[in-house]
Amino acid sequence: MISIVIPAYNEENRIGKTLKLLSAWMKTEVVVVFDGDDNTPEVVKKFPVKLFISKDRLGKGGALKVGIMNASSQRVLVLDADLPISREDLIKIISEDADLVIVKRRMVGMPLKRKFLHDSFVALVKVFFPCLRDLSDFQGGVKLMDREKALSVKDELIIQDFLFDVNLIYAFKRKGYKIKEVEVDYIHDETDSKISKKLVKVILLMFLSLVKLRVYYSPFRGVLKTRLFMKAQTFILRILR
Repeated sequence: MISIVIPAYNEENRIGKTLKLLSAWMKTEVVVVFDGDDNTPEVVKKFPVKLFISKDRLGKGGALKVGIMNASSQRVLVLDADLPISREDLIKIISEDADLVIVKRRMVGMPLKRKFLHDSFVALVKVFFPCLRDLSDFQGGVKLMDREKALSVKDELIIQDFLFDVNLIYAFKRKGYKIKEVEVDYIHDETDSKISKKLVKVILLMFLSLVKLRVYYSPFRGVLKTRLFMKAQTFILRILR
């Protein structure tokens, strides 16, 4: 038995198809966390899922944390709302035995510009966090984790936006938890893509988040609690989100 957690920020055009496919593929708990301002909740309510609605913007990472904490099963699968993998690859991931299962994506349909930026980001992460050099990918929107292990690192999960994935993987790595990478075909869908619509802002936000995460795991962690930093962070998030 697993729980599936889906972060859903303004996904009214994509999440219905995903929930329909998931209900046909398997009978399991699905938790959707919504923090947007469109009609996603009305679409989700047509399906037998647990829906959490936040009036405040949580970010991808914040939504996933809410979903994981409210999941009922010991194993939690986090999944992007566009369902980027096939049923066969989904079953392959679920069949793995590890504390955290992440995907190594064989990209299908990704523009060359996005592919270059993806490869550059992977290289940059490994510069900032050398212990992750044995992994090939960090941002795949499909991950399977042990819920108790995830809750044990909850306080370390400080990134609320797209870099949450790196935050999670590094936290598991530091604890010595078993991480397994599984190669899958990954269908890149540009339709309603949150990243492609504001690519420059996303790149800048991810870089700044990477710097923040590196500082958090350093002797200078206290800087992140200063009033000046908090004000700067609020200002930056208001501009870049």
